[in-house]
Amino acid sequence: MQYYHNKTILITGASSGIGIAFCRQLASYGADLVITARRRDRLESLAQELHSQYDCRVMIITADLSDLNGPEFLFREIEKSELRIDILINNAGFGYNGAFVNGNFEMYEQMMQLNMNTLVKLTRLFVPRMIEQGHGGVLNISSMAGFLPIPFFSVYSATKQFVINFSWSLWNELKGTGVNVSVLCPGPVDTDFINVANVDKRKVAFRGLQSPESTASKGLSGLAKNVPMKLSRSLLRIPYLFSRWVPVRLGLLIGRLAMNKQ
Repeated sequence: MQYYHNKTILITGASSGIGIAFCRQLASYGADLVITARRRDRLESLAQELHSQYDCRVMIITADLSDLNGPEFLFREIEKSELRIDILINNAGFGYNGAFVNGNFEMYEQMMQLNMNTLVKLTRLFVPRMIEQGHGGVLNISSMAGFLPIPFFSVYSATKQFVINFSWSLWNELKGTGVNVSVLCPGPVDTDFINVANVDKRKVAFRGLQSPESTASKGLSGLAKNVPMKLSRSLLRIPYLFSRWVPVRLGLLIGRLAMNKQ
């Protein structure tokens, strides 16, 4: 896509899943990348692959963005390099599937920090310069889990609803600035997220997993067109429209059934 050609793009959570797919596709479009995650060995392997195949510039920054100081550290490291970030992709995040009382609060704190606070802070740090230069973009990764509250996915679904509302609001605020904003809402994707979240693939909600490549492609298309919200597949229009109109109590019942909880 021409929109991404010669742009410098920051991708969080770049070491696995959709993050890797974003990196490969953007490199093929002629973008230069700044990639960050906790696992440096994976980032180095990915950077070597991308540079070898696409001859793009790739800067690696190892950071734990679930830490309170992670966003500021990442921003300072990029400032030192004197790079200008044209596009920010807030991809990092994780979830937990299980009864709320079975999860420990430290894990919930890290989830809320990464899925919401880090996303907002990075956006606040990088967007002013995008406005100043008259162009830029922010792609936030949410989930269809953000459409309705989901029992046994309670904190995760709440964080993803936050991302949807924040992204819609920001899209509206930045109209006319040259800065595009879009939120990608995937259904279940075949990534490490499934294992990290302790998800049973046999559950109704996690059947028919989508590939990271097709998911990333949808997100990049949505941002390039400045579409405020992009669903990763057409069938997700059904649960999305359903969530707009059904009573919350009915949505909760369907959520329980989808998670195989009677």
